[in-house]
Amino acid sequence: MKITQVEVIPVWYEVTDAYNKLFGSGKKAGDSVHSREGWFADIDYKENVFVKMHTDEGIVGWGEATAHPVTSETQAGLVSTIQLFAGMIIGRDPFEIGAFHAEWDHMFLQANAGARSALDIAVHDIMGKATGQPIYKLLAGGYFQTRFGLMGTMPRAEPEVMAEMCKEHMERGYTCFEPKMTGHKESLDADADRLEAILDVVPQDCLIMADPNQGWGTAQDTIELMHRRFPTTPNLAIEQPVMYHDIVGLEQITRAIPQKVIADEALQHLPSIIDIVSRRVADMTSFKLGKCGGFYKAMQMIRVSEAANIPVRIDWTQGSHLLDTATGHLHACVRLAACDPGMDYQLRIKDKPVAEGGVKIEKNQFVMPDTPGLGLTVDEDVIKNLSQRK
Repeated sequence: MKITQVEVIPVWYEVTDAYNKLFGSGKKAGDSVHSREGWFADIDYKENVFVKMHTDEGIVGWGEATAHPVTSETQAGLVSTIQLFAGMIIGRDPFEIGAFHAEWDHMFLQANAGARSALDIAVHDIMGKATGQPIYKLLAGGYFQTRFGLMGTMPRAEPEVMAEMCKEHMERGYTCFEPKMTGHKESLDADADRLEAILDVVPQDCLIMADPNQGWGTAQDTIELMHRRFPTTPNLAIEQPVMYHDIVGLEQITRAIPQKVIADEALQHLPSIIDIVSRRVADMTSFKLGKCGGFYKAMQMIRVSEAANIPVRIDWTQGSHLLDTATGHLHACVRLAACDPGMDYQLRIKDKPVAEGGVKIEKNQFVMPDTPGLGLTVDEDVIKNLSQRK
């Protein structure tokens, strides 16, 4: 089997009210609480890119990438890079996935993880369809679970609003939460007020992962806040409070506070995970398909973390039902799961490019398909319409 063609299709999603709440749309000028709101707030459409990969045996694979600050990729950049990478694999066997990544590594020293992730997902979709197996049965080490709960990403809001949101989500089966923080854009104590309100309404086995997105300043800022406001809170974890390059600061926080510390933006590639887990810089690791560059490298990083006995969490990559399903295939293969995965981004866009199949929600749980590849059928008419919005 050979790859014969790769179609690269930019799309524009119409977003929902839930999207606007999460990303701070509708605020007064100068009222931003996070620099990334410049990417996402008050936009007309969310920009993504689909990949449709053809083979000489008629098997077609699909992938998706998202324009996102974590990978420093715009939609236009994704299109160009995917086309460049795709040209390197035309005429080759999709089962050469490791060789593809090795060659892409030598094309660029850094970045472009989202672009290669879209191609990687499409290749795995083809491999699954060719072998009659879901992707999670093909990944290194196989799968450990195909049913799991829901992790909720929560917008920054008043403490009582965030607490009420948690209660509503728990009734719908959500088991853990990632509330977004404001950091020094507002104040660390304002973030602590939000966390206290949330912690008051959730059971002690419900993990709350405060996410400042690198915005809590110095290591000492975080340590002082946690000692003063949360000296003994067991179900609170802190995700990447300092800048991604401040590995020493992240390590200082991990040593100084009783709560779990999660490495997220610091995990950019395989060498970074090796460094972080070998030095025990963090207590948990956080991975996204788009950030890792797809299944192939994500599984390498996950297995390194697990080999060091450090639990793993799988976060969403901001895309459609297709990308949420791909995220589920990745989480299914996690052995040391720190919590349930983030897979509900599809609820923040109005468009439905998946016609049938994919991950489903049954009895307040995510249930993965057992059909080949991603386990879904794409609605190509919808994707065509989404590609013509600009």
